Amino acid sequence: MRLSCSVSACPTLRLPEALTFVKDAGFDGIVLFRDRTESTPVHPDFSVRMVREHLQAAGVRLAGFNIRNLTGMKADSNERRLDYNLNQLRWDIHLGRALGLKHANLSGGERTEENLQDVIEGVNKLLEGLPADFELNLGNCPGNRLKGGADFQAVMPHVGPRTKVLLDTGNLLAAGEDVAGFSEAFVDRIGMVHLRDQKGDQQVPLGEGDLPLEGLLKTLKRAGYRGDLVIALEPVEGQDMLPAVRAARERVERVLGQL
Repeated sequence: MRLSCSVSACPTLRLPEALTFVKDAGFDGIVLFRDRTESTPVHPDFSVRMVREHLQAAGVRLAGFNIRNLTGMKADSNERRLDYNLNQLRWDIHLGRALGLKHANLSGGERTEENLQDVIEGVNKLLEGLPADFELNLGNCPGNRLKGGADFQAVMPHVGPRTKVLLDTGNLLAAGEDVAGFSEAFVDRIGMVHLRDQKGDQQVPLGEGDLPLEGLLKTLKRAGYRGDLVIALEPVEGQDMLPAVRAARERVERVLGQL
């Protein structure tokens, strides 16, 4: 298992500054977003070549790329247009591949039966046009079509083995889902793990909330998981996030060292 850092903790930093943040926190891997953050590789001030050069100069590997969601809808409208949405995602995936990735992270759309079918059909169509070693990681998110265990149980049997689960502990806790049960149910399909802890609706340091961190890491180790453990904290108003991210990394390293 490898440790990496999501730029969710530093959304206002552009890529060079975000890379410095990640390095200062003790990581050699970074997870970027297509939107949400200023470090996006589609920033108007950076070309794909410049993004690659910044990563190389910093000595940081690109561990993951969160692309737009599979909503089944045309952008900025209420028109259901799966083909339009898939073309958006193909563009995002092409960008990720140009940056050297062999996987992309995404989620679903609204909690409708139509979007459930769009997710299944869309994922299968996307993978048809991609190299055999490319994978899609489906992430869970509160209020999303892919919210928790029941949603993934409805999707995963209908998509191929190159469709993996992005297990986001913070989103599971926020949705009131059982992290231990979810991880056990899908451990053979997990492609990436995002780590964040919560107590109620408040983000807290790893190991101080409702996240069964040691049990989760034991489950992953027992299953032979070799992917990334991504520290995916969200910014807290008035808090310097660098010490918090660094402390989260140290906490995970201690637990791993005891397994």
